[in-house]
Amino acid sequence: MAATLQARVVDAIAAIGLRPDRLCLLLTTFVLTACSPSDQIEQQSKTAASAAQTASLVLGAWAAGAAPSTYTSRTLQSVGKALVDAGAQIQSAKSPEPSEQAGLTAVVGQLSAAVTRAATAVQDGNRSEAEQAQQDIQAATAALNASYAKHFAPKP
Repeated sequence: MAATLQARVVDAIAAIGLRPDRLCLLLTTFVLTACSPSDQIEQQSKTAASAAQTASLVLGAWAAGAAPSTYTSRTLQSVGKALVDAGAQIQSAKSPEPSEQAGLTAVVGQLSAAVTRAATAVQDGNRSEAEQAQQDIQAATAALNASYAKHFAPKP
C-alpha cells in the first residue's frame, strides 16, 4: 500500500511538472521559513558545523591518499555552497540578538572561505595550501562552536 501511495505522489508531482529535487528544495524552504528566527539560526548553525566536519574528513582522507582529488574537490565545492547558503539564512533571520547573529554569520563566512581555498588547493594538487586551509577550517569550526554556545546560552 505504501508503494502505491508513493507512486501516486510521484505521479502527481510529475503531472504538475515539478522535479522531485525541486520539490525537496521547495519543502525545505517552506519549513525554514515556517521556523522562528532562533530555530532557523540554530538549524543553519548545525548545518554549517556538519558541513565543516565533512570538509575536514574529506580533506584528511585526501591527504592520506584515501580519496581521489576529483571526488575531494567536488565534495568541497558542494560543502562550500552549503556554507554560503547557511550563512545567508543566518544573516537573513530576524534575531533578537543581532550582534551574536553577526558573529555566527562571520564565522560561517570564514568557514566558507577556508573550504573554497581547500577546494582550489586540491584541484591544484597543492598539499601545503590544503593543510593550511584544513587548519583554518578547524579553527573556524572551534569559533563556530563558541559562537553557537554564546548565541544559544540561557539568558538571565
